[in-house]
Parts: sequence; C-alpha cells; structure tokens
Amino acid sequence: MKLFFLAEDSLYKIFKTLEKIPKWKSVEISIDSHHSLFDNEWRWKQIKDVLDKKSINATFVTKTDKSKRFFEKIWLKVNHIEKNKILKTFRILYLFLFNVKKFHLHSTQNRKTYTFFLVFGFEVLFVLGIIYLLYSLILPSAKIDINPSQQIETIIYNFRYYPNSNQDFPRYSRFISIPFYTWKFEHTYEMSINTSNIKYLQDPSHGTIKIFNTTEKEYAFVPNTRFITDDWRLFKTTNWVEIPAWYEGIPWEKTINVIAMEKDDNGILMWNRWNIKNWTKLYVKNLKQSLFLKELYAVAMQDFTGGNLTSQGTITQDDINLLSDKMISHIDQQKKNIVIQNFDIDDGILLAFSDTIFSEVKNIDVPYQTWQESSMLQWSINADMKFVYIKRQDLIRAFSSYIQQRPSEKTQLINIDKSSLAFFDEDQIREEDGTFIIPTKIDIIQWYDFEKDVNGIMEDIKSHIIWWEKEESREYILSFPEVSSVRIKITPIWYNTIPKLKSRIKISTDK
Repeated sequence: MKLFFLAEDSLYKIFKTLEKIPKWKSVEISIDSHHSLFDNEWRWKQIKDVLDKKSINATFVTKTDKSKRFFEKIWLKVNHIEKNKILKTFRILYLFLFNVKKFHLHSTQNRKTYTFFLVFGFEVLFVLGIIYLLYSLILPSAKIDINPSQQIETIIYNFRYYPNSNQDFPRYSRFISIPFYTWKFEHTYEMSINTSNIKYLQDPSHGTIKIFNTTEKEYAFVPNTRFITDDWRLFKTTNWVEIPAWYEGIPWEKTINVIAMEKDDNGILMWNRWNIKNWTKLYVKNLKQSLFLKELYAVAMQDFTGGNLTSQGTITQDDINLLSDKMISHIDQQKKNIVIQNFDIDDGILLAFSDTIFSEVKNIDVPYQTWQESSMLQWSINADMKFVYIKRQDLIRAFSSYIQQRPSEKTQLINIDKSSLAFFDEDQIREEDGTFIIPTKIDIIQWYDFEKDVNGIMEDIKSHIIWWEKEESREYILSFPEVSSVRIKITPIWYNTIPKLKSRIKISTDK
C-alpha cells in the first residue's frame, strides 16, 4: 500500500488517512518535503504513536537529503530515492521558467547545491543573451573604423650648437640646443706640374696612304693638305698631289706619303696616337665630297711608326713656389669635400660648413732642388683636417622636444623622417661665443588627433549619416581630408542603412 501527501494537504487529512489503515498492514508513505510537518517534530511523534498503536509497518519514502536526515533523527524507517541529476537539472530549469515562486523556495532549501547555482547562472546569462539578441534585432548598430590620413609638415628651427665640453650652456640658454663634437684626421695630397720652361721634342709618325677618287672631277692638293681619321687624328701631305677623275666607272688610285700633325682636331697632343694601323680610312678635311659624301677617301697602306714625344726642362724657384702655393690652396679650397669623403663616424652628422671645418698644414715634401733638370715637379702635402659633427640621436631628441612645445591640439605626431634632415646655406649661419646658430629643417609625419577631435569631425559624421546607405556614408566620411580610409560594419548583416540613433553608431580609429 502506498500513500502520498502534498504540501497543501492538512494535518487532519493526514491523521484521518493513517487511522483508516488496517492493523498489521505494510505501507509506503510519501510526504512532500515542503509540508509544514517538517517544521514540528511533536506532530511526527503523534504520527509515530498512531502507527505503533495499530502495528503498521510504515516506510517513509524520501527524495531529498534533508527529509532523509529528518526521519532518521526521529527513528522512522526510511527508503531514500536518489533523483536523476539530468531530470533534476531540467526540473530546476522548468521551475525557473514556469514556476518562479517554487523555484525560489527550492533555492532557499538547497543553498549548498553547486549544480543549482551553475544552472541558475547559466539561465541568467541565457535570458540576458536572448534580451540582447532581441534588442539588436530591433535596434541595429553601426561600427565605423577610420584610418587617419598622414600629413607631412616641414619644420624649421634655429638650433644652438654648442661644444659638448660646455655642460652649463643648456641650463642657461632659453633656446633648444644640441652639443657638437670635434674630430680630426691626417690627409695626404699629391700634385704635379710642368716646369715653366718645358720644351717638347717631337718625332711624328709617317707612312703611305692610297687615295681613291670615285667622282668625275679632278683634284689637286697642295703640300700640308690635312687628312683626318674617324677618331679626329690629323695627318698632312708633304708634296703636291694631283688626283685624276675616274674613267669608265673605274676609281682613280694614287699612293702618297703623309706625316702626323702635333695635335688632333680637338687640340690634344697626339703622342703615341700618331701610329695608326694598316687599312685605317682617312678623309680630306674641309672637303665636302670627301669628309661628308665619302666619294674621295684614302686608306693607310701600312702600320705607321715612329710617333713619340719627349720633354725637357729645368726646375726654378718659381716652379717650387708655384707648386707649394697650389697644394696649400687646394687643401684650403677642398677641405669641405675632403672631410665629406672621409667622414665615417657611426650615427654622426657632419656640420659641413666653412666655419666648422679647418685645415692645418703639417708638412710639404720637397724632393727637388733649383736648376735641377726635370720637366715635371711632383710633391705631397700632409695636413690635419679638423671638423665638427653632432650625434643623430641628439638632433632627433631636440626636434622631438620642439614638437612637444608647439601649441597644437589638432594633430598627433607619428614619426620623424630622418632622411629629410637638411641645413640651410652658409650665409644664414651665425657664430656667437663659440656656438653656432644653424637653421635646421626636417619633415615630420602626423595625423589628425581623433581622440581630442578639436574640429568635431566624429560628431559631424554621426549627425549627417543617419539613415544613409553604407556606400553613401563611406563617400561622405572620405570627403574629410583627415580621413584616409574607412570601414563600415552594420549589424545585423541584412541591414544596409546607418541606424537612426546616434548612440547606436560607434566610431573608432585604426592607429
């Protein structure tokens, strides 16, 4: 026999039902754990007396640990049935969704059940997720990512360059200053000149050429008539030459002797270039039919030989003084180029100006004596080349300091273009008490600071693109010169228009 009593059943009903059970009967009794009987042990003693009086073998069925402990405490026979955890979980879920009052009552009685709290938390998140999804479906949102456009600005500042040994200068100067360093190296230069009384002894080359006349006109050439090669070398005839016209289609040929001239057609000494090879072609200079039309030409009949040139001279004191002055003058005039070519300090920037580069002659090697026979003088000079340079990191640090001091709230610095560094011309450089004032310029890369948004661009965008199509909104945003590119994402994906509410439009920048 089985009996079940609900939490709403009265005590009268329970007692009357128990009194009707026949003697010596076995019965299973289930009472809802939420019944008020579990709050009064004295009532249970009354129930126990009724069962003992009729010798009823009663077993109380429990499904909760609390009920089990209660019956064991009052010495009643218990049959405890463990609930299926999955069914228990679904029951809690059912109570949460459809019977909140009973759910909270259950939660009060099972505060130590971790599964309950886990499920409860999951349900709260689940409900919040549904609410958010519905909110998103009803009110779409737009996310706009803006990539600011880069702007290049050239800045110029009159930096004060001071000796690095003067550590007090930056503290007392109200201008941005940069320390400079000095260095030196030894430079050797060689120079040669001809003596003033040089004489050239020539032995020009000579040989025979054959002249071909393919025209119907006769030609007669006087002595010293000039013949020229394709590479501008000049030769001249030694005698009168008569060249008959061709006959019946056969060119007239004549062999003559020529010698090389001292200089070629460009005024350069011929030297060993006199010796032309066999079959080299020559043309009569200043004769149109020969030089341009090639109707009259000559061919070398052999390799020319002999061409050489020697020189003689005597060294004088004037020659020695002239070479010495030229070498000193060269060092002084070329000191800037010499230092630039030999500057190799890592991370250093040379201040390549006349006032920052110095030369000091140490020694001039004079291996000749006056009236010594020689057609050429060749000496060397040794000089210390002193120069001034700065460190690149000091200059960049100075420009960064200058940029930070500028009262600009609109733009934000991105980078400094180190390759654009330049100094102004020397006529704008000033020196004051060992320091140099040099106008220096460099390019900086910056963009509009959307975080401060002084111009109110982001608010302007939100106000204008409400209810606009995505492409139309993109074109409007790109019309701002401060914007390089833009990416618009609208959710849910089936929407293609910007939301009407500004609060649903979020603008961020990609940096």
